[in-house]
Amino acid sequence: MDSNDIDITELVHKYEQMRYMDKSIYFDADEFALLADYYNDFGDTSEAEYIIDLGLGMHPGSPELLITKSKILLIDERYQEALNNLLIVGEDNNDIDYLLVKIESLLNLGRSNEADALLESVLKGDLHEEELYTFITEVAYLYNDVDDFEKAIQLLETAQKLDDSNMDVFVDLSYSYEMLNNFDKAIEVNNSILDIDPYSFDGWVNLGKLYSMNQQHDKAIEAFDFALTINETDVSVLKMKALSLYLNDNTAEAVRVFKECLNNSPDDESLYDSLLEGYEVMEQYDEMLEVIAQKEERFGSKGIMLQRAHIYLNQEKYSEAQEAFEQIPDEDKSSFDFFILEAELAIHNGDYDTAEMAYMLAMLDSPDDVLVIDKLANISLEQGKFEKAAEYLEQLIVLNPDFLTAKARLAFIRFEIGTKEPFDEIMSQFTDDELRALLNLFTSNEVTDFSDLDRASLLIRLNEARENRVLFKNIKY
Repeated sequence: MDSNDIDITELVHKYEQMRYMDKSIYFDADEFALLADYYNDFGDTSEAEYIIDLGLGMHPGSPELLITKSKILLIDERYQEALNNLLIVGEDNNDIDYLLVKIESLLNLGRSNEADALLESVLKGDLHEEELYTFITEVAYLYNDVDDFEKAIQLLETAQKLDDSNMDVFVDLSYSYEMLNNFDKAIEVNNSILDIDPYSFDGWVNLGKLYSMNQQHDKAIEAFDFALTINETDVSVLKMKALSLYLNDNTAEAVRVFKECLNNSPDDESLYDSLLEGYEVMEQYDEMLEVIAQKEERFGSKGIMLQRAHIYLNQEKYSEAQEAFEQIPDEDKSSFDFFILEAELAIHNGDYDTAEMAYMLAMLDSPDDVLVIDKLANISLEQGKFEKAAEYLEQLIVLNPDFLTAKARLAFIRFEIGTKEPFDEIMSQFTDDELRALLNLFTSNEVTDFSDLDRASLLIRLNEARENRVLFKNIKY
């Protein structure tokens, strides 16, 4: 019987009557398979598997039922069981469902070489063009699922040669290129989607995300605007647009859009934090305090006192910051932000031992945080721990080889602690432009033009800065 001729509604009714009456009724193998697919499509995999087992009791060894059971086992990630079922069926390189189940099982069992070999064998076979197209596209999706994006791209581009109108193929192809960080190609493919359907909301949204990841924030904003003409109240798109504005150094407009998002979705806690970040960049601390008050009213006081203390610290309102710090509940005292706050207040109070310990705790939480390591280097210098400061500075340079002041401080420290290397040899690691930049940093508030100085003159001026310990005097905590 052709499954296309079966009335699924009548078949389901007949089956459910059987279950209700607790009687056994005969069904053909293809009817069992169709029933299993029906329940599986509704997410009831346990019922689907029960139907298949019932069917195999009536039709033992039925290839159709065994393959259908394997498809259900794949949903539960029971890949070896799915493959074992196919062993009962035997080889059938002309059945698309059989091939797809086998390749999916092999790929997820880490047997990609076998999956590749089976794929190549099928591609050299004699499947009809329509079957071949279905097979290629479905297998491409499977390779994407296991992160073999290069193989997926090969298959998807082959599929496009057979049919260049399938939107799903374009979407997966764009995704594959995106996962390989080939954003230019992903954008090109995504634009093809919009050529087919200029009013594709998802197409414009994805284009905006791709442009943003490609650091083309102007174009990202334009793409998000097109998406918003289709659905102007979509908060997720508004958030992405606001982020692109922020990354494009248009913080004021980003804040305006984040506020619009907040009006549309006041229960989205992340929006409050995004607004706080924007206001902080613009140093609008009173507005930050207003947002924190709104956040506290809606979500409670967790983390609120810690955030307030940081704002007071940014405003250099040290007494208010200290007061808020002392009110922070215990549950918020083991966080990175708490340790940073504790350290900054300790530095303000001249308590470098406490500051050092707090920054060390912060570094345990975030070992590669450049600012924390830089602070520890400065505190070590203040305490006269030059060897320890040198260790921190070496760590900084590994993390950021272009950190000019770290390189300079390390050179000066090595000179100070007795390596006695000639100063110009120590500074040979810097380019002339870097030396000029260092001089600008180390001449305090003086406004001096070093552009005409040759390298020898630059080194003389830097050596004077070292001798006068200008570097250490100008350290800002």
